[in-house]
Amino acid sequence: MKKFRSKPVIGLTLLLLLALFVVRPQVGLLHRKVAESLSIELGRRVEIAAVHIRFLPRPGLKLKNLTIHDNSEFGAEPLVRSTDVAAWLRVSSLLRGRIEISSLNLSDASLNLSRNSEGKWNFEELVERASKSSAAPTTAGKTEPRRKFPYIEAGRARINFKNGMEKTHFALTNADFALWQESENQWGMRLRASPIRTDANLTDTGVITVNGIWQRSAVLNDTPLQFSLQWKQAQIGQVSILVLGTDQEWRGSVTLSSTLAGTLGHLKITSNASIDQLRRQNIPADRDFNVAAQCAAEYNSDRRALRNLDCTAPSGNGTLEMKGSAVGIPFSSYELKLLAKDVPVQSALELIRHVNQTVPRDLSATGIMDFAFSLGRSGPSVAPQLKGQGEANKVRLRSQVGTELLLGRVPFALLTSASTIRDSTSQGISALPDFPKLEIGQIDVPLGRPTPVQAQISISRSGYTASLHGEAGLKRLLQAAQMLRIPAPLVVAEGSSNFDFNLRGAWDLATPSLSGTAQLHSVHAQVRGLNSPLQIRRADLVIDADSVRVKNLEAMAGESTWHGSVLIPRPCAAPESCQFQFHLRSPEASAVVLNRLFNPLAVKRPWYRLLGLGSSSNSFFLKTIAAGSIAIDKLHLGNAVCTRFSTDVDLEKGKVSLANVRGSLFGGQIAAIWKADFSVRPPTYSGSGSLDDISLASVAGLMRSEWIDGSGSANYRFKAAGWNIQELLDEAELNASFNIKDGVFPHVVLTENAEPLSASVFSGQLDLHQGNFSLDDTELVTADGVFNVSGTASLAGALDLKMTRENSTGYNVSGTLDQTRVSPITNPPTQAALKP
Repeated sequence: MKKFRSKPVIGLTLLLLLALFVVRPQVGLLHRKVAESLSIELGRRVEIAAVHIRFLPRPGLKLKNLTIHDNSEFGAEPLVRSTDVAAWLRVSSLLRGRIEISSLNLSDASLNLSRNSEGKWNFEELVERASKSSAAPTTAGKTEPRRKFPYIEAGRARINFKNGMEKTHFALTNADFALWQESENQWGMRLRASPIRTDANLTDTGVITVNGIWQRSAVLNDTPLQFSLQWKQAQIGQVSILVLGTDQEWRGSVTLSSTLAGTLGHLKITSNASIDQLRRQNIPADRDFNVAAQCAAEYNSDRRALRNLDCTAPSGNGTLEMKGSAVGIPFSSYELKLLAKDVPVQSALELIRHVNQTVPRDLSATGIMDFAFSLGRSGPSVAPQLKGQGEANKVRLRSQVGTELLLGRVPFALLTSASTIRDSTSQGISALPDFPKLEIGQIDVPLGRPTPVQAQISISRSGYTASLHGEAGLKRLLQAAQMLRIPAPLVVAEGSSNFDFNLRGAWDLATPSLSGTAQLHSVHAQVRGLNSPLQIRRADLVIDADSVRVKNLEAMAGESTWHGSVLIPRPCAAPESCQFQFHLRSPEASAVVLNRLFNPLAVKRPWYRLLGLGSSSNSFFLKTIAAGSIAIDKLHLGNAVCTRFSTDVDLEKGKVSLANVRGSLFGGQIAAIWKADFSVRPPTYSGSGSLDDISLASVAGLMRSEWIDGSGSANYRFKAAGWNIQELLDEAELNASFNIKDGVFPHVVLTENAEPLSASVFSGQLDLHQGNFSLDDTELVTADGVFNVSGTASLAGALDLKMTRENSTGYNVSGTLDQTRVSPITNPPTQAALKP
């Protein structure tokens, strides 16, 4: 023993071990024998670029660029290609003088799985050869005299799928694969990989894990097997691209687990599938909607037939079932049935909510539904047919605000129009189904009238359409529209309406479009911007894609009857987002009442407080954009009446412009352009206009003082600012040129016992500044001569005027309009000049 422990022996042993560890001699004879042995064993031509021997850390062979060629009927591409293969040898076999591979490790391998036109796979022959092999199990004991089946594994491999000579777009990447002989007559395998599509950039297709065992059999189809498959972490949008080549715009997380048991000729398949947070792409994932199903089926590979398919998915206290069969590759003919029993209507509502974001979040439904749908296809050149019918019962819709719709029975049917198209790749005919339409109705919807409204709905892949017609209570109709998020005016109204509406929406649009006609009768409505209700006796509405036209309007507002039309653009989410147009006419109206109707601050205030319209920052008129015309046959302005009044109105976010103002007032004519800006604080006013042949006696009568008579005309321009009339008068600036004909001033008597002052002409310039009128460059033509009039008059009526002739004689006029005082102007004494 000491001899073996001597230092020289130990040193030589270490040197030998080091040499064996680093030396990899290439052996030409071994290279050829390994390639020939693999070719005979696999029944395929095998090529190896180089073979190296390794002794440490254990004996083995290093194969460079291994290529296993495929049968020519499956194409020219090899079955397997690997850049590096480690073949580890069994030490116990070497000690007995026999070379036996214990394991094969393939690095960066590429595997091509091909299927020919008869449906046969290129690996079937290899499986048959393995089943006839007399090899011992991989984990057999050391005393086993037979050759043991090696443990074969591959890492970071790629598995391609071919259909005949052509590669498909499907492949598995990052595949970890292992194969071994489990027992005397049983083999095992496992696979973990990520599916991809070569013509798309996919990132979330999940991970597929396969574990399985199969037993020895003389006939491949009689091979007993048992496999389990799991597919996790897959996103349904990526899966749709993987399977169909396009993103179907569904989102959610997919999980699938399946087991396959039986023989290749007759497999029993059971599966569990689920999708978490199922929704359309444009729907936010703010609420879970999960679906799950359990399936069982039998597959016969000889007949390529899927039989006894039975899938079940629970839904509340009800169930969804799919039953049927399919034949061919890939299922060129099939017959499937989808059955529902006692499925809650709420489940269907949740599905629609995750498809269309216009469905209100606070909407809920009660009721149950039953249906039977069938999907069938009799051959590869025949279009699939999807059809069926069903009904929901005791359907009731509710919202959190308390509104509800009792729909009762809701029938529906599923229809498909078939079409055939030419497949450009195969130059054959392939049938593709049009997406089926779900026709719902007729539905009777009670909306506050003895006869219910009739509704029909059609749902397709691109969107949905609905038609509604009948008579409804306006309040119930507006509540129903608000509950279902159908575009409708935000008003509180009662009355009745006959309507014929069409609703159309797309799944990728937030707001559906509404069109149709309606007739309103006896409507009592509270409208934004009006301080009292609007009474609509009748009106015809025409609704199209871009506007709502109100025609034949007859309404009561401000104690007046109005006729005309209104055009409201659509969509119009807020008053400031669009301009509505109007043309209104009334036989008689009062400025006092109109002020109470429109002015948010006007409560029992004078009619002229209409000028304070914009004093509320929250006023509807500060947000509205409108243009139109108003005509009033008799407009009452306090105690005065303006007949044939008309104007063009333009309102833009608090800026009001009245153009082409026309009317007859005080026996004369008025014309003006007035503007007001309520968007600034305080509001400002400006304008210009003319008065022609106004009766000054009428003006004096309005002031309750008979201080003037005659007719007058004027051209004026003014501006002002303020919240009330006093502020306006204090800040007003007025410039006017006036001309009075045949004027009489009853309270002005120039001399004792004389007649009241009269003038054939009184004309000049009148200015208003800081609450005082001033006269400039004025002439008063009387029978006694021509006077120049100058001075001031206050808004309260205080006078301080002078009437002078060319010889500087004249009169001082003071007092008030009612009590006027006149005093002569005396010339100062003439002073004689002293001579030197």
